[in-house]
Amino acid sequence: MTALVDKFANQLDWNLLRTFMVIVQERSITLAAHRLSVTQPSVSAALRRLEERLDRRLIERGGAASFQPTAAGEVLYRHCADIYRLVTALPEALDAAHSAVQGIVTLHLSGHVHWPELPALIAAYRQEYPLVRFRIKRGTCGDILSLLAQKNAALGVVSASDARPTLSRAPLFEQDMLHYAAAGAPSGELRGAPVIGYEDEQTGAPLAALAVHRIRCGLEGATVAEGLDCDAVAALVRAGAGIGALPRRYAEADPALAALPLEPVTLPVYLVRHEQAGASRADQSFLQFLASRLPAASTPRAASD
Repeated sequence: MTALVDKFANQLDWNLLRTFMVIVQERSITLAAHRLSVTQPSVSAALRRLEERLDRRLIERGGAASFQPTAAGEVLYRHCADIYRLVTALPEALDAAHSAVQGIVTLHLSGHVHWPELPALIAAYRQEYPLVRFRIKRGTCGDILSLLAQKNAALGVVSASDARPTLSRAPLFEQDMLHYAAAGAPSGELRGAPVIGYEDEQTGAPLAALAVHRIRCGLEGATVAEGLDCDAVAALVRAGAGIGALPRRYAEADPALAALPLEPVTLPVYLVRHEQAGASRADQSFLQFLASRLPAASTPRAASD
């Protein structure tokens, strides 16, 4: 049966369907010929060919008063009208497909950044732009800024206020970093407690403020391990390997971590991009989406401000 249907569709002259639709709408061979800009004999011949191909009488011919489709003609007309609507909708559908935003948005997040709202933001964005995919990559602030400066990355989320004039930054939020120890660990002298740090904590690095804060608080313990991100640092702290700084919102609900009685270090978190790098349509639309959801992100500033 499928082969017969395919043969019918392949051998049918689809132009005959349009001619038939116009004949029914005009209820006249003459008027149909005028509308189609062809001769009356051409329209009559087209109707005859279609009836022969379908082996059905489609139009009752008995003068203008009785010029009307048969039952088979009525069914065929409805299908012709459906086909015509689909064809006329093609340009708009093709334009929409051509203009649809698609691609991959790659977000480079500094390892210490805890942005719990990001998954919901991405989910909401993809409701509007379902053809866009995301890649979330972790790295150090320094490495991410270098990628941005070299135009090897489009969007970075870091805490550093890099002075390179080609980079612009928009504030996202402020992140409180508290120092934690393993819950239940002996509450002895903290001065010499070993430290679990981040790779960006050395002097001059973006997270050096954490190391400076410990010195000011009299914590002189050696750094015994470094982690790239919150998960790595937290795992070592939970295991009792040392104390480490973690985002308050990341650690406060973890019963295996105990906050130390130290003031927090507040680190600003920025969305950073290269001013002269060509952003993809997906990147641009995501930036616009963030600006609508996070007003602060809509006011980028030069990184040296």
